[in-house]
Amino acid sequence: MMPLALTFALAALASQPAAPAALLRALLERPAGPERAVAATEPLIGRRYLLSPLGEGAGPDPDPRFRLDAFDCVTFIETAIALGNAGNLDEAARALDDVRYDGPPSFDRRNHYVIPQWIPANLARGWVEDVAEAVAGAETADAVERYDDDRWRRLARAGGTVRHLSPEAFPRGTFHARMVPVGSLLAHADRIPAGTIAWVVREDRRDRPTRVTHAGLVVVAPGGERRVRHATASAGTTRVIEEPLARFLRRQELANPGWPLSGFLLTRIRENRARLGGGG
Repeated sequence: MMPLALTFALAALASQPAAPAALLRALLERPAGPERAVAATEPLIGRRYLLSPLGEGAGPDPDPRFRLDAFDCVTFIETAIALGNAGNLDEAARALDDVRYDGPPSFDRRNHYVIPQWIPANLARGWVEDVAEAVAGAETADAVERYDDDRWRRLARAGGTVRHLSPEAFPRGTFHARMVPVGSLLAHADRIPAGTIAWVVREDRRDRPTRVTHAGLVVVAPGGERRVRHATASAGTTRVIEEPLARFLRRQELANPGWPLSGFLLTRIRENRARLGGGG
């Protein structure tokens, strides 16, 4: 029989919109961190894909700051981190803000760019840890992005910057992240831990604002197969799906055959409840 306290807690959380019972149960029963993130996102498979479904609730992007009914690839990952460390949906919303923003939520303070902003911010705050070298060892390489005023001017003229983002919020400098080269990923697949975010990195091009074009959550199926859970807008598939890692890799190759893949950044979700002021 389910404990009475758990019954009441599930009933209270279930009253919030778009929260499947299995997700709510995961927040209460699974250990915080990658295990909870994997369990809590499984009920979200099949949810619709929507480009930029989250915003600040007002201003340039008035979309809600938290939702569970629609995702793009990055907001699905960000929500996985938040759910992985939350004991309820209120905590998940607070965690999501901390993952997405460098300070109080505002459009200019959002971590829009993955390598120069999102990854260093969330490594520093303890939401993720870099596991690329643990997976591929000496085969890892640097993924580098360089930004200066000239590049941003060129991108702005070509319409390649984030609309409404003030130029002062553009990252400037040289930024590095450790990458597993595309040819090495499958050879080391069995070393990728569950709850790892796989960021798709393409060839560096000055006419593109970022090398990172997609992301998914690695899960481990019974028997050890690595699968990827992600929100995709691939032709004929606009929803959250889960598929074998090899198929995920092939999907990325086909998504933009004129822009070659370089590799994958691997950052694993961490248990970080202390940042929310909570226990396990």
